[in-house]
Amino acid sequence: MKSYRFFLLVVGALSLANAKSNPVARPLDIFFLNMDGGASTLIVTPFGESILIDTGSLRPKLRDAERINRATQAAGLKQIDHLITTHFHTDHFGSISDLAEMIPIKSFYDKGVLPPEKDSDWFRELYPLYRQVTNGKLKTLKAGDDLPLKNDPGKKLPALRLHCLAAEKKVEGFTGDIDAPVDGYEIRSPDESDNARSIALLLTYGKFTFFAGGDITWNVEHHLVHPKNLIGQVDLYQVTHHGLDQSNNPLLLQAITPTVCVAMNGPQKGIEPNTFKNLRQLPSLRAIYQIHFNTQFGEAGNAAAEFIANPQGSQKAEWIKASVHPEEGIFSISIGEGGDERVFPIL
Repeated sequence: MKSYRFFLLVVGALSLANAKSNPVARPLDIFFLNMDGGASTLIVTPFGESILIDTGSLRPKLRDAERINRATQAAGLKQIDHLITTHFHTDHFGSISDLAEMIPIKSFYDKGVLPPEKDSDWFRELYPLYRQVTNGKLKTLKAGDDLPLKNDPGKKLPALRLHCLAAEKKVEGFTGDIDAPVDGYEIRSPDESDNARSIALLLTYGKFTFFAGGDITWNVEHHLVHPKNLIGQVDLYQVTHHGLDQSNNPLLLQAITPTVCVAMNGPQKGIEPNTFKNLRQLPSLRAIYQIHFNTQFGEAGNAAAEFIANPQGSQKAEWIKASVHPEEGIFSISIGEGGDERVFPIL
């Protein structure tokens, strides 16, 4: 009996020493939240640090803030460490004041310039609320910047990086006119809205890559991948601008060759048929997930039922969640809490 107890003590000591020298990381989790056609994406790093990208809409009152807060609770968060507002449209920064009353927010980032729509009634209503919450804690995120994220000082875990590739119609490494004609390519009329001025982000964790471009539009997308592909191949793509054809330039889609796409669409908003067709034609693509069934387009704008988080008539407000395990070379996608997972390789 004594020798058996001694054996257990030795095994326990070795296990503890091994755990200290080889930390087992929690996965990198990405929650794509149901904003009914708006956008909010919650990222929780292996170190428990949190990044929220956008905050959905102000109305209906408390709806989007409560949905975001529910995801933070599911992730075990006590605060949001970093909040990035990609651009100043109502469906991307509307619920910030309500959310700030539900959970502390430590740091705020935006593109530092007011939108062309600054004289609109909705902006005059929302921006004072935004300034009240962010006052004294707001930083500007520009093309080429990295968000200051925690990494493993012992370098036993893969490097984690969130990098800004574009903001305010400026693309990293490109000093020309985004809207100028390019021989041999389609450059569209200038988008003068704040969509084109969105912050575009690339998240990497080891070999895993995730691109989230906010609502950037066609011409900005062009310069992100031509003449140089700044994004590279991605494992996970948050379909730009909710899946609207104003964005999702085929040149970008063919350059980033995503394995999985997630569309932050609404019941009557995106994915539009042309974008859906272009996504489906990508040889690399394993799955298209979407937040809502799109009632506008039928089969031309919808994935199979098992890839839609909120079917027609659903009242559950489910999210789509990605969990990344670079040590295993995989990431998984599930719908809602406790939903079945589908596993995909990290390429």
